[in-house]
Amino acid sequence: MEPVTFPRFDSAPVAPVTVTLDASQAAVVDLPDEASAAIIGAPGTGKTTTLSEVVADRVLGREWGVDAVLALTTSRVAATRLRDRIALRLAIPSTGPMARSVNSLAFEIVRDASRIAGASPPRLVSGAEQDVELAALLEGHLAEATGPDWPEHLGPDVRRLRTFRTELRELMTRATEYDVGPRELRRLGITHGHPEWMAAADVIEEYQQVLAYRSETRFDQAELTRYAVAAIDRGELGERVSALRLVVVDDLQEATETTLALLRSLTARGISVIAFGDPDVAANAFRGGEPDALGRLAAVLERPELRTMMLSTCHRQGRALRALTASVTERIGTAAAGKQRVVATAGTDGTVPLALVEAPSPAREW
Repeated sequence: MEPVTFPRFDSAPVAPVTVTLDASQAAVVDLPDEASAAIIGAPGTGKTTTLSEVVADRVLGREWGVDAVLALTTSRVAATRLRDRIALRLAIPSTGPMARSVNSLAFEIVRDASRIAGASPPRLVSGAEQDVELAALLEGHLAEATGPDWPEHLGPDVRRLRTFRTELRELMTRATEYDVGPRELRRLGITHGHPEWMAAADVIEEYQQVLAYRSETRFDQAELTRYAVAAIDRGELGERVSALRLVVVDDLQEATETTLALLRSLTARGISVIAFGDPDVAANAFRGGEPDALGRLAAVLERPELRTMMLSTCHRQGRALRALTASVTERIGTAAAGKQRVVATAGTDGTVPLALVEAPSPAREW
């Protein structure tokens, strides 16, 4: 492929940035304005590079406004790295960060909706705050000999542990994501023989009642995104979302149901979504991540015309490292994908890139 260059629109003389794309990457950049797509690529195939070039093409090549494109990712750290990368690639002023975490965007949407409705602004509850409140609630049950009937293996000593509260908070988050209220969770516990779900439902119901007495509008992360989805569906949009034409998403394999619901609401308003990722490297499934969302994104977003595309060349791994990667990924499920595992390598190995360091104990391993 010939190097792709884009002009600059600022007043200072800046040399154009030259980025070489392979054919599969260029095909993604060349997608039509209104197209949505799932882009799947093995490690080293340039997913984030292609994402950045999609943004550069829309802003610098097709002359969209900087507010028309937004990059999303699943964590604040990843969003910061992506924000800096896109800012350096574009080198033009913007009205705000062009890469955000999903929670950051959801908070802005809920804040704007609250302002439109004349309500008090939202406040995001941190995991640490939620842990303190749950600890007080559970300790009150123990001190007063009240509260739900927990199974024997979840006795008082267990319920005082931070790890127990962490698991309880995870259950609360998953229930919120899938709109499972205390009553439904209690029914599911009876149906499937899980008395701990029934007890947790009682705790969640009491926790919600305690929060209802407070005047401030408080949300945990899952609640925040669900309220953002409802605001989008009602058309209560601030300037940022109203200006959007395209959302590009990095690492979609880590997305939870609330993230997918947010993307679905955006596409319902005519905003295109181009999502990048690799189900083989998913690390968030234990917190509700859905690695197979990339392979079934057309159904997830209710966009039957959405295309699934594969990046075909591994630029970062030589043959030996690529063979090691393939030997690992071929042992796991395909998560509605799998074709991304068959890629060509662009370079040679040079020195042998692999070494095995075996430790005699976990402590030595650390």
